[in-house]
Amino acid sequence: MTSAHEPSLSQRHGELLRRVQNMAAQLREVTDAGPAMFDDGVSADSQLVWTERLETLRIESEHAEFEAMLEGVDPGWVLDARELGKRGAKSPSPHVVRSHPARANEAQEFYLDMLEVDLWNLERMASLEAARVDRIATGRWSFDHDPIAAAQFADNMAALHNRVTVLAAAAQLTPAEGDSLWGSSVEGIRRVHAVTFAAYDEQTLAQEWNGYALADPALAVPPYVPRDPETGKPTDPATVGPPTPGQMLADATSALRVQFVDTAIHNSESTDLAAESTAITAVVDAALGEDREWTWEPDHDPAAGRGREISTDRGPEL
Repeated sequence: MTSAHEPSLSQRHGELLRRVQNMAAQLREVTDAGPAMFDDGVSADSQLVWTERLETLRIESEHAEFEAMLEGVDPGWVLDARELGKRGAKSPSPHVVRSHPARANEAQEFYLDMLEVDLWNLERMASLEAARVDRIATGRWSFDHDPIAAAQFADNMAALHNRVTVLAAAAQLTPAEGDSLWGSSVEGIRRVHAVTFAAYDEQTLAQEWNGYALADPALAVPPYVPRDPETGKPTDPATVGPPTPGQMLADATSALRVQFVDTAIHNSESTDLAAESTAITAVVDAALGEDREWTWEPDHDPAAGRGREISTDRGPEL
């Protein structure tokens, strides 16, 4: 039994992950700075000092990673902590706002507004699925697998993806504007979704997921976009589109893992414990306590879905 003065397993793992992160950050900083950081204007061997320092940091970094894995930390989490250090990544602000492209054309402005609603739901679905699959993989999911609901969920993701693509074409979105809506700059939004669903209990998460798995016979293409009167197809060609549903699921899974690692690292410091959500701390404790490899296998390929419009009804029964 752990005494009140000894760190819990999650705190110990968090300390090890924090060390991995710090070593990776130091290695990145010294690498980026180059020999000039050791140039004192007197000695002429700054290149040698820099090279030796890099080698020392590489060895210490490898040792920190090896020690973490020996202590039972999931290797995938160690890699995530290393990436956090390399990128100098810190927790994103919870007040993340998506960049909204400007349009003088009122119709295009409307298309962009509708696009952002559908894109938000698409990101939310990806995060829900990532959280559900993680809980299945770590033994924290007690509901039976429903292949029909899983297939419908994937179809609905495909439908939303199609809607966003059509709306992007109607708004004449440029590649740069598209990247501002769903590229790397909105990683904070994915992290907000991740931390939200990490705090959900199993029942609430299942209700949310089932809400997005409802069948809906509505049109996959929004009825208000310009169409060819003869063919009924959108007149604006699709040149810019969001990441595929599969890519969004992978990004959501990555955001969830990074969120857990970042939370674990912060929870290893007593000054940060009071500031963390109790629910999220419980999730981290449970996840770190599992001696399982993190795997992700979607139940169904969302890109192969038939495509239906998502219902606004969010009141399913489990």
